[in-house]
Amino acid sequence: MGKIRILRLMVIFLGVPTLAQEAAYRNAQLLIETPELAARLADPQLRLLDARPAAEYQRGHLPGALNLPAPATDNLDANRRGYPLPLERAKELFRPAGINADSQIVVYDDQGNRFAARLFYVLEFFGAGHVQVLDGGFRKWQSEGMPLTSEVSNVAPGNFSPLPQGNILVTSQWLATHLHDVKIVDARSPEEFRGEKRLGPRGGHIPGAVNIEWTRVDASGGVPTFLGPAPLEQLFGSAGVTPKQEVVAYCQMGMRAAAIYFALRLLGYERVRLYDGSWEDWSSQPQLPVEP
Repeated sequence: MGKIRILRLMVIFLGVPTLAQEAAYRNAQLLIETPELAARLADPQLRLLDARPAAEYQRGHLPGALNLPAPATDNLDANRRGYPLPLERAKELFRPAGINADSQIVVYDDQGNRFAARLFYVLEFFGAGHVQVLDGGFRKWQSEGMPLTSEVSNVAPGNFSPLPQGNILVTSQWLATHLHDVKIVDARSPEEFRGEKRLGPRGGHIPGAVNIEWTRVDASGGVPTFLGPAPLEQLFGSAGVTPKQEVVAYCQMGMRAAAIYFALRLLGYERVRLYDGSWEDWSSQPQLPVEP
């Protein structure tokens, strides 16, 4: 276990000021470690969301977790209107999971944190105030011998009422107008960024964008935990992405970009947005500029 991770655990368990606080993420409360979650499983306010595909959830999941696959939180037509998905659809997804205004929500996946980050982003967009991502997700939990189950929990429906936070999502029209006023981060692969691999009507990238593939915010190794604060800041800083800028992240459909969004939020960036329509939307509009 690395020194930074040990120091973060000291803060969690000791609850007293230490030098670890100087090395912590500015928004360290957005990330939760496996020991802390294990100690909170019986908390009645905890709502644990498994963002993996249904088949993986059915083979085994964290006790008390309900399945909400991340792709269910996306809708291109809604993206073009400035929403991740329609308001009524958000209610249909989150209320059956027992989510209330005061719920303490933890999300996890086994997709390198991108699916968990997607649920984090959508919940944050709709006004949920207490959302955390499990660092390392299902893989880390399983590797540490933490409890798993195949039983599906029954929870009473919640009263979650979506309150859209429009300042964290942009449309193609907004981005085209502010193209030179923001720092744009493309979370796709280098091949997609260069137009060598084309998944939309056109290849290339949005003019002025820098390419930081979403996988780079994870530490290298078998368990996908987030990079520590200093390496994460260096990753963005070396690409010219700084806390004083307004940053817009995008990918192909808004999933991979959510990992960039979450990493920047973790570092304490105050003006971070997601272009949810992403390349799927931008490349389909021939009047919008593209760089190879």
